[in-house]
Amino acid sequence: MTRVVGSDYFGESKKGGLRMWNRIVYDRGGLALHAGCKAIPVNGDEKVFLIIGLSGTGKTTTTFTTQNDSLPVQDDFVALMPGGKVYGTENGCFAKTFSLDPEFEPNIYRAVTSSGSYLENVYQDERGKVNFFETSYTKNGRAVFSLADLGAFKDARDLPRVDYLLILNWNENIIPAVARLTQSQAAAYFMLGETTGTSAGGKAEEGKFLRVPGTNPFFPLRQGMQGVRFHELLDSHPMEVFLMNTGRVGGRDGDERSRKVTIPHSSAIVKGIAEQAVKWTDDGDFGYEVALDVPGIDDPELLQPRRLYERQGRMQEHQDLVERLKRDRVETLRRYPDLTEDIIRTVA
Repeated sequence: MTRVVGSDYFGESKKGGLRMWNRIVYDRGGLALHAGCKAIPVNGDEKVFLIIGLSGTGKTTTTFTTQNDSLPVQDDFVALMPGGKVYGTENGCFAKTFSLDPEFEPNIYRAVTSSGSYLENVYQDERGKVNFFETSYTKNGRAVFSLADLGAFKDARDLPRVDYLLILNWNENIIPAVARLTQSQAAAYFMLGETTGTSAGGKAEEGKFLRVPGTNPFFPLRQGMQGVRFHELLDSHPMEVFLMNTGRVGGRDGDERSRKVTIPHSSAIVKGIAEQAVKWTDDGDFGYEVALDVPGIDDPELLQPRRLYERQGRMQEHQDLVERLKRDRVETLRRYPDLTEDIIRTVA
């Protein structure tokens, strides 16, 4: 049972329903994922992507940005069941509107500004014109709209099995734009749920480093059970899992030494994964694979942050970050007694 008291915020009623739905999915052998879903056509085939991430990390953007005439399926929550079967949750979208730009996100912009869209916390001037970049009240503007307002989408009931899963991480240091994970690494990074908080989580989270298991704030059972079930689902249907940094490499916004991972960069990565066009190499620091080359990305330092730190003479800073992240990750995972030792060891 979930009670919502004293709020007219649409998200509260949605979150209450999602907590109960999380339990139903788990009891039926699956796992509710805080994830978008999309289908990308490739050489006459169709590749299904799940995109996991906290609000504000680029989950909606990655889901609705088009590659090869891709179609969005779900924006926010899906059920992953044994064998790679996916179920959707809603016939609509609850999208973040801050900095919504028609140039980079035309599909979302068109839906958000349609006559059927419901806006909340969005700035309007005295003439009634909305401004998605105005933050004098809040950055946490939202829009509720029907999937039909997107013009084209795919019904979750018509999907084949999942091929790829992306774990989004809005970071600002040595996490590459993309890394390919082993199955045990996937379970570990899924449970770490690392990101830098954005305005989507309110002022209490914005700018702070967070760890939210599964990036799912609504899981109602012991958190370690998520990681164990996730590993079991990968055993039942192997899929490739990737860690994607949608933030920056080399420092925070305003640090001239840093580089931004832009929406076109992330889109090129998704397209490259779908088309099997990314070249990979082992990373000596964290044990996952990093990209040697991604078609459409001409900045290798986004793909291999170590190169940026080497060029800028910041290798001591890099090494300190590596050691601290490894130590903190192991300590974090050991808080969940349900997790097996092989999952924990992958981040050591």
